[in-house]
Amino acid sequence: MAISPVSGNQVYQVASKNERQTPAEKGAEHDVVSARSELKARSNQSIVQAMFDGGNTGNNKAMSILYGEIMSTINAELGEQHAITPEKLADKPDDYWSPENTASRIVDGALGFFETFQKQNPGMPEDKQLEQFLDTITSSIDKGFGEAVNILEGLSVFDGSIKDNATATRELITDKLNTFREERLGSGA
Repeated sequence: MAISPVSGNQVYQVASKNERQTPAEKGAEHDVVSARSELKARSNQSIVQAMFDGGNTGNNKAMSILYGEIMSTINAELGEQHAITPEKLADKPDDYWSPENTASRIVDGALGFFETFQKQNPGMPEDKQLEQFLDTITSSIDKGFGEAVNILEGLSVFDGSIKDNATATRELITDKLNTFREERLGSGA
């Protein structure tokens, strides 16, 4: 379907119509636009509430966003060949998204890159490899966590149990990384 170009006459007609509007007509038109914007915002808010305010389902979706953002930053930093993506995890049971299980998956996924990191840095002492690797993945985790929080705050759902679960997940990640560090350093590294 071809669309004909707008002629100067058509532009003039629209401009002259706008010039002929009274302030009341312009105000009424503005009110209609404002009302449409408000309805759209309410509709979007309803969609967000349906997604996140339904108890466990909302928490699971929020935890999925948290996990996805953190893992995408780790994968971007260290490589995606063995990545576990949110798409691969879509049909998992409810407890799959608990803070404990989510933290375990994030840490296990991140630590899975340690052997590759060691091979890429063969001349570096193992304790230095460990510290540099943990600094790298911790930075990636922090970045991903921040991005996930921004998304959830942008959707106005980062409060209550969603915030509590995200915070608990981040604390568990820190604990697990510290345990890994202690185990590696305690083994004579």
